[in-house]
Amino acid sequence: IAMALACEPDILIADEPTTALDVTIQAQILDLMKELQKKLGMAIILITHDLGVVAEMCDDIIVMYAGQISERGTADDIFYNPKHEYTKGLLKSIPTVQDVKQRLKPIGGNPVDLLNMPDGCPFAPRCDNAMKICLSVNPVEMTIEGKHTSRCWMNVREGIENGTLTKKQAEEMYHGK
Repeated sequence: IAMALACEPDILIADEPTTALDVTIQAQILDLMKELQKKLGMAIILITHDLGVVAEMCDDIIVMYAGQISERGTADDIFYNPKHEYTKGLLKSIPTVQDVKQRLKPIGGNPVDLLNMPDGCPFAPRCDNAMKICLSVNPVEMTIEGKHTSRCWMNVREGIENGTLTKKQAEEMYHGK
């Protein structure tokens, strides 16, 4: 971390900065990163699979699956109003202290073969709610509200209803325009 910050950068890219650290050291590293962020006024791009770290550190979140953005929004958008089925699956796999007897729900199926990407949504083969269109057409990123966006066909109706997507735009998405 010291080497990365020696030149006082505007942006720090931290790729799995707490992997393989015990909880105490992890907390110290995260506190240090927050302190340095405030002191230096730098942005931090945090790449991690640890949703606890994401919840503690991030204001804005991008969720990626198979190399593409599935959903983006504020921390509140992602944790309290997820719209992509992959994001929902990730959140269901987090253990909670409220109900220790609750079984975690893993995301079924196998990850997509990145060398043989499907025509449709890359998450569709693993999605419990996949529709026919999900298997054949990969949706574009659509606005849910404000900065909150998602690439999921399940959100088209909501986008039309709240005015962030027109029927014409939905038809163009369907036809790949």
